[in-house]
Amino acid sequence: MIEVDGKKMQWSEGMTIASVLEQVEDSRFCSVVRLNGRLVSSPRFLETRVPDSSILQLLPLVAGG
Repeated sequence: MIEVDGKKMQWSEGMTIASVLEQVEDSRFCSVVRLNGRLVSSPRFLETRVPDSSILQLLPLVAGG
């Protein structure tokens, strides 16, 4: 099991941040993920593996001026 924004999710072998985001509702605005305390930006979502028992926090793109 992994935890994504406080919700439990089933873990599977070979899981990446990109595959997690495919299963999460309203994740299209996510530009950065905190994976076990480490920040990972969107260009690395496809290659970054998610270990079992991980905690992910989805961080949206923030713009302003």
